[in-house]
Amino acid sequence: MKKIHGVKSEHISPAIWVLALGFGVSIITLAVYLAEQGYSDETLFFLLAVLRYSSFLVCICSVYMLIVCIISTIRRPSLLSAAGIFLSVCSALYGAGIIIIDAVIIFITGGNG
Repeated sequence: MKKIHGVKSEHISPAIWVLALGFGVSIITLAVYLAEQGYSDETLFFLLAVLRYSSFLVCICSVYMLIVCIISTIRRPSLLSAAGIFLSVCSALYGAGIIIIDAVIIFITGGNG
């Protein structure tokens, strides 16, 4: 069992993979949604649902990674830990922002999502 800055790597690695997967799905779904290739309303609402849940996954994993990075920084301060905190905050804000934008779109369309 390998330790990364005082934190067991088995606690970090799954969260990074889930975060990367959620972020990838979110970005791809956002690109498809913004392309607006004449999709039906049903398809657009399906894309919004995928975007909502993948962004929620990104937000949750980012908050977990933020907590892990803060603990790591307290135990052993380093530039890598500070970079982890910055990336965790940015990805948490991305996830939360997409969730809020999704909610606004659903509200404007009359709750058809």
